[in-house]
Amino acid sequence: MARRIAPPPRPVSIVPALHQTVERILQLSAFDGDSALALRTLHAHFAERFPGCALALVLIGGLAPGQCRLAGLIGADGVEHVPNVDPLGERSTLPLFDDALTAKLFIDTAPHLISVAPTDFALPFAQALLAPASLLGIPVVNAGVINHWLIFGSSLHGRFDRVDLDELLLEVNLAANLIVRPLATRALRDESKRHRQVIEGIADVQRLLLPDGPVIRGLEYAVHWQPAETAAGDYYDLMSLTQYAPADFPRDGADIWALMLADVSGHGAAAAMEAVQFDAILRTYQGDEESGPAGALTYANRYFFSRRQRQHFLTAFALLYRPDLGRATYVDAGHPPLLHRRGNTVTLRGAGTQIPLGILRDHVWQNETFDVESGDVLVLYTDGVVEARDRTHRPFGSERLSALVASGPSDPPALLALVRDEVIAHQGSPLGVDDQTLIVLRITD
Repeated sequence: MARRIAPPPRPVSIVPALHQTVERILQLSAFDGDSALALRTLHAHFAERFPGCALALVLIGGLAPGQCRLAGLIGADGVEHVPNVDPLGERSTLPLFDDALTAKLFIDTAPHLISVAPTDFALPFAQALLAPASLLGIPVVNAGVINHWLIFGSSLHGRFDRVDLDELLLEVNLAANLIVRPLATRALRDESKRHRQVIEGIADVQRLLLPDGPVIRGLEYAVHWQPAETAAGDYYDLMSLTQYAPADFPRDGADIWALMLADVSGHGAAAAMEAVQFDAILRTYQGDEESGPAGALTYANRYFFSRRQRQHFLTAFALLYRPDLGRATYVDAGHPPLLHRRGNTVTLRGAGTQIPLGILRDHVWQNETFDVESGDVLVLYTDGVVEARDRTHRPFGSERLSALVASGPSDPPALLALVRDEVIAHQGSPLGVDDQTLIVLRITD
């Protein structure tokens, strides 16, 4: 009789189980709630594996071995006994535990199974965890350190004895990190928003200090002021000084005017605060130092120093124009030179011949002068203009700027637009890596 061979056993399909695991992971990865919801989400996730068990989040980061703080607790019935509103203990003091039970749980970094003896039910940590009969502690690893543990609790002895600790360690850390990542992203986003609001507040104050298009007789001008960030270390002021002119000054002609262009080292909020302080100091100047721009800078420098060592210095170009004398008096304190155009010829005035502010407290600056005629064009700028770089890191350059000023239109808005557009095209963006200020002036009388 022929022997009948039994067919091989049909393999058991594991696809449905894998699908369920993938679905559970997808649900966790879609988490976008706050820290209070995070622990409830983890409890719901592990309730399928450990029904009727409590779940606690404890903090051990920054504590002595064997100590912990209770950051959140969901009871076996799903009731939230300790809300997880401050998982890092940063805004409030979480309860600290240091007893025989915490010493057993957090003696090292390995997962722990603990059967709680009746004599230990009265321990503070056991009471805080609602007096469980058995505990399972799993460390949560994040960024190479263990700051938290998840603690599962059950009223049944031996509830976790058959748990594969290696498998659970991986699942807990996968689940926890899927929850922590959006929390960290949200916290970073919220912190960035707060910082941006602070910087925008500084920038708003700074803009209030800039001149609001003053009308100055005998002068046409145009200004381009572009911070690299929200707030800027570039500062300028332009004002008529005719009201302070000598008694014999003709009041029915062109105005006496002054221009201050300054550039704090660096850029951003810190540089902007230095520029704001510089403006505040200048507003207290009463002309009690040597007259002219040199006196103003000598005064400002003395009070620019604070009680502690400053982290910034400041370059400045200060200019005073007297139409009755046809003369400009200036100081170049470490700043790029003024471009003085007459006809199609450009002459450099200054070229950083004197030191910046914030270097020597008792330094005294010296005035320099040059003659000015009707139709002359004066161009001042900060180094962010000539140091603007293209994709190959080639700077825009002072020679290119001088050539544009020499050959461009004499009308200030048109000349400024020409230079500004060339700089933007060169750097490939309206924003440079440094603050950029460009001022074009033309003497009309």
